[in-house]
Amino acid sequence: METEKMSMICRNYNIRPEEIESLRSGKKVLAKVKLDSNSIYLLKGERAEPFYWDACCQFASLLHENDMNVSRYLKDRNGSYVQEVDGLVFTLEHELAGHELTCMTDELFYEIGRLLGVQHQISMQLKSPFTTVTSWSMFGGNATENLGDYDENELSFLDFKNYYQGHPLFTTIETLYFEYRKILQEAWTQLPQGAVQGDFCYYNMVREENGTLGIYDFNIAGNEVFLNESVAVGVYHAWHAPYTGNLTEQERFKFFIESYTAQRPFTERERMLMGILKSVIRAFRYDRVEAGVSLVNVQMREGFLQETLTILKEVSI
Repeated sequence: METEKMSMICRNYNIRPEEIESLRSGKKVLAKVKLDSNSIYLLKGERAEPFYWDACCQFASLLHENDMNVSRYLKDRNGSYVQEVDGLVFTLEHELAGHELTCMTDELFYEIGRLLGVQHQISMQLKSPFTTVTSWSMFGGNATENLGDYDENELSFLDFKNYYQGHPLFTTIETLYFEYRKILQEAWTQLPQGAVQGDFCYYNMVREENGTLGIYDFNIAGNEVFLNESVAVGVYHAWHAPYTGNLTEQERFKFFIESYTAQRPFTERERMLMGILKSVIRAFRYDRVEAGVSLVNVQMREGFLQETLTILKEVSI
């Protein structure tokens, strides 16, 4: 996109940039907008639903008003967070200045778990601006890939089934999976839920000069069962994110959940369901399944299947 057109968008946000640095163009636009060395903004544009993106910005603003250190989005002259230009939806936000996080540490397990608990606690007091669940929610049905009609966990299981359904262990794995999913689905709508950032991971955070974490990237926010996000974020960071430290994966997950529940304690029903949900998410995380179905070595495939069954039988943290 031409610099002049980006400048025009900025002026509609009552910002007159001294310099615009284009970082990405095409179907997704990203530019750094500078007024001076202390006033830097990020202009982002992509194909999206304006109403939904406006809700994402509203939610970030609500969190900021409740003292969370998150992206701050500007409103334009018409009072909207978004502008439509050339088929793209644009937002303008203050840049969160700090150091990128490159791997997990024991300190980050504590901090991210705590902050996620704080975010969920705040959300319980807010009216959600969203009308759909997140893109990775469970029990969406998979009729389409639209928000609220999508279930990544089920799709990963189906990929696993297509590859391993002829194996002797498959029937036992499938039986446990459906048994656990039925238990979860029966309780799902009764569990605490609300608006969430949607990708509460270390790579969407920066360490600011004062030592605090800043959280950005709200473009897949939505409504979610809090237990689902807390377990999914914990599993990702404990088993799949790069890590420097000496804790085992189980210890990392336990540490994460303990720091989370210090801010938002689980209800009795959540405590009862957490182990089952953890086993379902761990066994059929999409990246784990992708790696498993790509195995060609017979011994490694056997090990993957046995590990899958073991995970499903581990229903406690």
